[in-house]
Amino acid sequence: MLISFLIDTDRENQALDATLGERVRVEQLDVALRLVPFTVLVSLSVVQVIVYLFWSPANRAYLAGLEAAILPLAVVVLQQCWLWRSRPKPREVPVSFVRLAVLVAYAYGCLLASIPIMLFAGADSHGRLLVASSCAGLIATGMSAAVLPRVAIGFSSVIIVGSFVGLAATGELFYTYVAILLTFYAAFICFTILHLSRLLKMRVVAQVDLERQQEFTSLLLNEFEENASDWLWETDADLRLQHVSTRLIEVARSSERQLLGLPLERLLLPAVAQPDGHPGTVLWACIAERRAFRNLILPLTIAGEQRTWMLSGKPTFTNGVTFAGYRGVGSDVTEKRRSEERLSYLALHDSLTDLPNRVLFQKLLENARDRLGASESFAVLALDLDEFKSVNDTFGHAAGDRLLRAVAERLRAFASSDVHLARLAGDEFAVLATGRAARDRHTLAVLASDIVEAIASPFAIDSMRLSIGVSIGIAVAPQNGSLEILRRADLALYRTKSEGRGGYCFYEAEMDERIEARRALSTDLRGALDRNEFLLHFQPIVTTDGRVVCFETLVRWRHPTRGFVSPAEFIPLAEETGIIIPMGEWILRQACTIATEWPSDISVAVNLSPIQFRHSDLPLLVRSALRDSGLAAPRLELEITESVFLEATPAIKATLAELREMGVSLSLDDFGTGYSSLSYLRRLAFNKIKIDQSFVKDLPHEQSGAAIVRAIIDLATSLKMTVIAEGVETEAQRRCLLNLGCHELQGYLFSRPVPAKEAEALASRQGLRHEKIHAA
Repeated sequence: MLISFLIDTDRENQALDATLGERVRVEQLDVALRLVPFTVLVSLSVVQVIVYLFWSPANRAYLAGLEAAILPLAVVVLQQCWLWRSRPKPREVPVSFVRLAVLVAYAYGCLLASIPIMLFAGADSHGRLLVASSCAGLIATGMSAAVLPRVAIGFSSVIIVGSFVGLAATGELFYTYVAILLTFYAAFICFTILHLSRLLKMRVVAQVDLERQQEFTSLLLNEFEENASDWLWETDADLRLQHVSTRLIEVARSSERQLLGLPLERLLLPAVAQPDGHPGTVLWACIAERRAFRNLILPLTIAGEQRTWMLSGKPTFTNGVTFAGYRGVGSDVTEKRRSEERLSYLALHDSLTDLPNRVLFQKLLENARDRLGASESFAVLALDLDEFKSVNDTFGHAAGDRLLRAVAERLRAFASSDVHLARLAGDEFAVLATGRAARDRHTLAVLASDIVEAIASPFAIDSMRLSIGVSIGIAVAPQNGSLEILRRADLALYRTKSEGRGGYCFYEAEMDERIEARRALSTDLRGALDRNEFLLHFQPIVTTDGRVVCFETLVRWRHPTRGFVSPAEFIPLAEETGIIIPMGEWILRQACTIATEWPSDISVAVNLSPIQFRHSDLPLLVRSALRDSGLAAPRLELEITESVFLEATPAIKATLAELREMGVSLSLDDFGTGYSSLSYLRRLAFNKIKIDQSFVKDLPHEQSGAAIVRAIIDLATSLKMTVIAEGVETEAQRRCLLNLGCHELQGYLFSRPVPAKEAEALASRQGLRHEKIHAA
């Protein structure tokens, strides 16, 4: 335990691998062969002094032999040491070389150990003192080879043994005590040699580990600099670049010669002073205060091109006190920043027109609200293109997209610091007017009028001239509030559209009241069917001689508090909310059931909504209604408006064909008012055509109306279709239509729509005169 404590052997428990053991052996020999020449020269000098002082006839032969042996050996040892130092350090040393070194150490020690053996006993007191001190010194010189324990102990131990022999040869008690002291001294020398050997071994192992770590780190750094987009940078205490990687040379578009020693500020800071808060100012403030910085984004101009670098760095200090420079990592993030900026731009702009989108418009709106004061206002203009859907459906979405881009270009002419544009969705645009652009209603009216005029000019799209319009709704803050200003601009837009489109309208408070009333009506409408609030009225269709041949079914809504609600008010609402689906089924079933009470030669006509074609199985519904009521299929007429053919998909065409195959009659309602096309009449065999009342009301005075009616009648007659004129209110109109060849008539001249009981009474009469029918 004592020995382990004294030489610290408990810290060395693991064996070295072969490579590391060889490295340790080389280092031990290197240290030893660099110190051994001093030992050889000192011991050789000691021998010369001994020879000179003890040269006498009695010792001459011994001393001459000692000189003859030690001199050649010393020369050989010194030559080997010089050769070792003059050559590069080998990677490994043969074991035989180490063994030879041990043998030489023993031989050299034996020669020196002979001195006390041969001279100590026969010398006087002065001579013995000289020999003793010389031996003590020679024993100590063995520590120069302590890194090689076998060499050092081999050299010193034989001298120690020789000293014991010399002391013992005197036979005096005093020298016995000296021998005891020599034992202590020899033990110290041996322990010291072992400890120094172990320390060197530990240092070599630590050095090898450090070199391995440095090699590994260097390998990683080289790999990092060769393959990564980042680079390492380093400066000295004067902030001049010391480490210049290939990647840094590349991104700086310079050369290693120009960059090495370059002041950091010349590389990173612009020539012109930057304001406070600029990244360059922040960077230099950190460096001036010797603070670390991380992921600092720095805009630079490299070879005339704007680039963006991201830098991290921290100061280094010698002995933790003296500033030694900066080390850090840099990367060129120009493309990444451009991508991020592009993504951020796309997130706030419409990809088709490149105008701000709804998100950015809301931010602009919030900023305007924040600046809103007693003397400052802003306005929102909601824009919706007129007839854009028709262009999209007729010429395709590609043409529609090009048209939207062309509209955006025209709108950009109005953009300024006070006028901000946006595309919200589809063909919906918005304008935010602030400052002088929103100072009064007249200024806003001029802006809206100019936009309407600009959009009204025809567009040249793919060699086509397309004409559309724009409807605008305007709401002004703070007069119309600020939180719901966009919604109120939309309400004004709806008013513009309802009044004919192609213009603008300012928001008024009563618009909100109308919307609220519409919302309440919609709520009431949802439960009206379950509460049995609907009832059917029937208006007769008569022949030229006044005979009733059909009744058109008309639905009425008897509201519990408002009384009868106009169909013009609740039918569009039912179509918007989808209530028309169950309502239409109820009307069809009720009409078929009521018609079974009429004479068999009188049919019933039921109007179909385009919504029913898109969202219900009409053939199945018609079959079910006919089967449940028992009504014959030829007695059922289905009136279809031309708007159905705007979406004349194969499914709609198949539905109409299936209805015809069932035997029901098909009537084209409101012919000539919507999107009339003779191709409908050619592709689909209708039984009847109803002339819209807009062509009838001005008869017989309107010659152009009479010409249109005659053309429709001639066309239908040639196609073997029955023509019905609706909206007949005067005798003159009736006679004119008869003269034009109209087949059947309908209107207030004959009867208003009446409840089912009255319709049954009218149906039971035979050949009624129109005067009597009118009286009903």
